[in-house]
Amino acid sequence: MRRSLHTEHEILVLLGEAESGVPIAEICSTAGVSLRTFYRWRQRYGGLSSPALRHLKELEIENQRLRSLVTKLVEGQPNANTAIKAAPVPQRQDCGSTPHGVAGAPGQGGGAVIGRYASVRYGR
Repeated sequence: MRRSLHTEHEILVLLGEAESGVPIAEICSTAGVSLRTFYRWRQRYGGLSSPALRHLKELEIENQRLRSLVTKLVEGQPNANTAIKAAPVPQRQDCGSTPHGVAGAPGQGGGAVIGRYASVRYGR
């Protein structure tokens, strides 16, 4: 992101001039900024005092530091998919189903044949 040519303190001074009654167009032409930039500054810094702005900057720096720590912690952990192995799928014993991909010969197995096309597969 592009850095501002004006410091936060300078921006607060310009916003203070606007609150004291100086026309905004005059402030923008003197400072060399567009009206859009001025209103963006007013939206972001409006109502802040110098100590509050300093506190805001400290919080932003701390937030960035904490985000980097969380990123390092997440990267250091093993992948969740490799740590947890898939549990075996239990087979239903009451209906005689076979595991997927393993088909017995027709007539083997004493339970119901499961599937939409079971009669086609087993010729029943």
